[in-house]
Amino acid sequence: MIKWIIIILALIGVDQGSKIWITSSLAPGESIPIINNFFHLTYTRNTGMLFGGFEGAAANYFWVFLIFAVLASGVFGYMFFKSDFNDKKLFVFRIALALLIAGSLGNAIDRAVQVDHAVVDFLDFNGIWSYIFNFADTFLNVGIFLFFIDVFFLEKKRVKVNG
Repeated sequence: MIKWIIIILALIGVDQGSKIWITSSLAPGESIPIINNFFHLTYTRNTGMLFGGFEGAAANYFWVFLIFAVLASGVFGYMFFKSDFNDKKLFVFRIALALLIAGSLGNAIDRAVQVDHAVVDFLDFNGIWSYIFNFADTFLNVGIFLFFIDVFFLEKKRVKVNG
């Protein structure tokens, strides 16, 4: 179980470290092309939620965002720590929950410590879409995907084997 806690802390560290680097290296709105017309590092401050929707909501609903993130992390954490760490068939389930915990806490930290309660975003695949996101968002999306893969496909296999 200790290695899983280290993994979660490392993921949070990657997220927060990257945000510290971006905020100290770029001004809001500034962009560095990594792959021209495809991938840029573009520093933005997301004061909304879910792909920048509800812009400005962070100032008025900061506590709602923070409470939701803490509750989500608590639910994911409960599921994570209640899982059987000796069961190798739960590997994808644990990875999914580790990503969900790290992603939730990564963005919650931003909401708590940023003066404007915004989330720092900077990963800009402008060759694919217009949304700018961060590592915590990536952890959340991959975690949700893996969670659904586990629930809808792998869980059925585990039940057949054990049932």
